[in-house]
Formats: sequence, structure tokens, C-alpha cells
Amino acid sequence: MILEEKINNLLLNEFSLFPKSEVQDYYKLLFQSVFGAEHMIKDYNTCYMILENEISQIKADSNCSLYYDISLEFPLVRVNLSRCKAENISINKISNAFFESTKFKTERNKEKFEFYLNIAVNQLSKHPFSLNKEELRFFINEIRKKGFPAIHHSESYRNLYNPHYRVIPFVIWSKYALKN
Repeated sequence: MILEEKINNLLLNEFSLFPKSEVQDYYKLLFQSVFGAEHMIKDYNTCYMILENEISQIKADSNCSLYYDISLEFPLVRVNLSRCKAENISINKISNAFFESTKFKTERNKEKFEFYLNIAVNQLSKHPFSLNKEELRFFINEIRKKGFPAIHHSESYRNLYNPHYRVIPFVIWSKYALKN
């Protein structure tokens, strides 16, 4: 599959799941798809405590997917913590998988990432997204000035979808999720 098609499919999947996504949400998706998780977790205990606290504050939801694919260059998934809670997947399993994934390093190639962003901008200005191309370009220019950082979801995305997930390489998630 050609790169443009892979990026378009990634964006379309996000749109089908979260149709009110804004430009920064698509940026975050692409960022995670290229670079994986960008977290400053130094040790397992911190990882576990943060996850335990987050899961204690969310509702279990068995109506959503356990994970969904955000792969571009290598298999990555967003593991949905609400579904994990509904399925009683142990915090230990999730934190083990996530902590291992923080050691999974990808090349931080900003030129390649910007190339991907430009493909995404072209797609996001078309139907069904129909985002304003000038606003998209402005956002990209501003984020470029900041060195293409990891960012949070938009406020509207957080309010509408209440996202609680961890980005984990699929091979790592499979290893932990399939254990008894």
C-alpha cells in the first residue's frame, strides 16, 4: 500500500471513530503513529501508580474496542483503558506492556514526519474531513516552530470522547495481553 493511502486510511479510521476530531487531534494521531509513545516514565513503579490512578477514575466500557490500530511504519495500537477495566485486565499487565513500550525507540526524523504531515494536510482538507487548508497550514507552521512536540488532544476531543489509552507496539501488547 502506498504511503498516501496508508495515511489516508489512518485518518479515515480516526474520523469514523471520532468524527469531531480537530487538527491537533489528527496531529497527535500522526505523531503517535510515527514516533510511538512519548512519555517521560523513568521507572516501573511510577508507570504503575499513574496507570492505577487513571484507571480508578474512569468508567468501565465494554462497548468500545480493546484497542485500535494506528500503524504506519510498524504495528502500533492505542489500548483503551476503559475496555481494559471492563475486561478486568490487570493493571500489572497493562503497566508492564506500557513500560516496555517506553523503551521502544523510534528514529526522530523531523523531515520525514513533516513530509507525512503534508500528506495529511492534503487529505484533511478534502471530504469527509473538510478542514480549512489555511488553518491546517497555520497549525503546522506553528507546531514546526516548536520542533514538532508531543501534544494533548483538543479540549473538545477530551470532552466528547474522554480518551484514556496507552500507545503500545502491537507485538508488546500481544505478549502481555494474551498471558493468563
